[in-house]
Amino acid sequence: MRLVFGSRALSWSAVVGAAAGGLAFAALFLGSGSSQGRLFWIGAAAVVVASFGWVFRPVRVSGPGALFFAALAAFVVWQGLSISWSIQPSRSWDYTNRGLVYFAFAAVGALVATVPLRRVAAVGAGLLGALFVWALAAKVVPGLYSDYGRLARLRYPVGYWNELALLAAASVPLGLWVVRRARVAGAGLLYAALVVAVLTYSRVGIVLTVLAAIAWLALDRNRLEVIGPLAVAWIVAAVVAGIALLLPGVSSDGQPHHVRVQDGLFFGAAFVVGAIAIYLALRFVVTRAVDPRLVRAVAAGFGALVVVALVVSVVRAGGPTGFVRDRWHEFNNPASAQVANTEGRIISASSSNRWRWWQEAWNAFLDHPLNGTGAGTFGLTDRIERRTSLAVTEPHSAAIQDLSETGIVGLLLVGVFVGAALWAIVRRERTGAVTALGLGVVICILHSLVDIDWDYVAVQGPLFLTVGALVTRPSEAAAPRRMFVGAAAVGVCALAALYSLASPWLADNRVNAGLDALTSGRRAQALTDFKSAHAFNPLSIDPLLYRAAMEPLPKALQLYRQARDLEPKNAETWYELGVFELKYLRRPRDAYRDLNQSYTLDRQMFGPNDPPGRALDQARCLVDPATCPK
Repeated sequence: MRLVFGSRALSWSAVVGAAAGGLAFAALFLGSGSSQGRLFWIGAAAVVVASFGWVFRPVRVSGPGALFFAALAAFVVWQGLSISWSIQPSRSWDYTNRGLVYFAFAAVGALVATVPLRRVAAVGAGLLGALFVWALAAKVVPGLYSDYGRLARLRYPVGYWNELALLAAASVPLGLWVVRRARVAGAGLLYAALVVAVLTYSRVGIVLTVLAAIAWLALDRNRLEVIGPLAVAWIVAAVVAGIALLLPGVSSDGQPHHVRVQDGLFFGAAFVVGAIAIYLALRFVVTRAVDPRLVRAVAAGFGALVVVALVVSVVRAGGPTGFVRDRWHEFNNPASAQVANTEGRIISASSSNRWRWWQEAWNAFLDHPLNGTGAGTFGLTDRIERRTSLAVTEPHSAAIQDLSETGIVGLLLVGVFVGAALWAIVRRERTGAVTALGLGVVICILHSLVDIDWDYVAVQGPLFLTVGALVTRPSEAAAPRRMFVGAAAVGVCALAALYSLASPWLADNRVNAGLDALTSGRRAQALTDFKSAHAFNPLSIDPLLYRAAMEPLPKALQLYRQARDLEPKNAETWYELGVFELKYLRRPRDAYRDLNQSYTLDRQMFGPNDPPGRALDQARCLVDPATCPK
């Protein structure tokens, strides 16, 4: 098939490849963290591209690829069904929409199967290299991302340091694959990736970066050709990263602008000098494959250092038992201490509260083993279970979160589509591009076991696009077979997906417009905006609570109760209802009952000097004067 634009004929592969590249670029550079607004625009584009391609050039996917798509679709549907029993329906809708977006990315990936995988890998390497340079540029030029003045951990433009480190780790196999074709370019990607990984202070990211290199070297028959460039790139990267860690304007929080400018320029100069050093070393020094005897000697030396360091640590801990006990105590951090966001965290074994969150998610699963609490609802689970003021929305483990929120059914579906993807990748012909992309997929799967990857389209979008391309064989995507029924089904599904994405997004826009109208004194317009927001997203409590604050008392009471009934496990809905009953309806008994229920759901809201705590004390005093302060 050929599409004609003006006087130039473009092949279908070129059009689809360009569209997929554009989507990957948007996800990586414009994803803006876990922003729902950006998810709408990027996700809607993915749905449009996928539906257009599958209508005009449908793909026949078979074997494990078909199983992957079927299981992924079933999981997204199960997430959507969980809205009906969810303890936080609006959040479950948001999570379902993320699943729809990632399915659309995978569908685009299936269309990309007509593009040679070496081109897919090359484009991926180029995008990641550009991303790392742009991320580091924000350290050199503070004006690109002013929030580094508050918190120094490298995260721009992805929005979360651990996800940026994950991308660095996933780029390592691609960099080693590129080294065999363009030594300097591949070494440059490896160089930037390690510097980025270190400056994120992500312990898992750094470990996965190293493991990715080891895995590639274990699988590559021509490993001696890439060891030299890898060693040069990472030695220089270690020096440059070490310099960055010594510069307060690059590595420390709360630094004034002039310090960040000065140290940023110094770091930028060091990074450029490092790149030049790599070029010169590969051009004039490391010009051939490394002697295997030298590799064995260096490997033995590093192994000996690791063993010595481990032995010293065990001896200092008082023996193996003491060492294991100390590391376990540090990991589960029973004091619920969060590891500081400084470079010192790199050598810490603390789980940074993950152990507590995993236990909370497990307890929620035991209460709802079959279907869970509803997709995306761990935030409420944490508030019910937590014993400190720290609150999160995910337990930082995709597997445990799926088990907690979607039950055994959801976890089984995830296991099926992950297993099918790995099965399909293993069945592919072993080429360098397949190995590089496949290792990147494995790295992302491993990382998801200890973090919140599902929330970030910057990682999940390109990941599912890559998996879609890997599980679809070129022969399955080669010949168009258009059928009216299939095209109609794709069109209907695409329209439904676009509606599902647009509705919460429009609701959020209306809420923001209503708040702006309130700020400017236009109460009637604000009320109209909040009503419109509720019409777009009847599962959200925010429009109801904002409307309730503006309506007459009888209507306000109805709205507060409606919000409570939507999320009866949410301490906030009970608190807002109780305060309204206390202050405006003058019903202290009803207020005490509802405020006490809010306290039962989340005690951390009710500090003695916090407004919730004062409201509860006031209601209790009115009901039982004996409890009033003397």
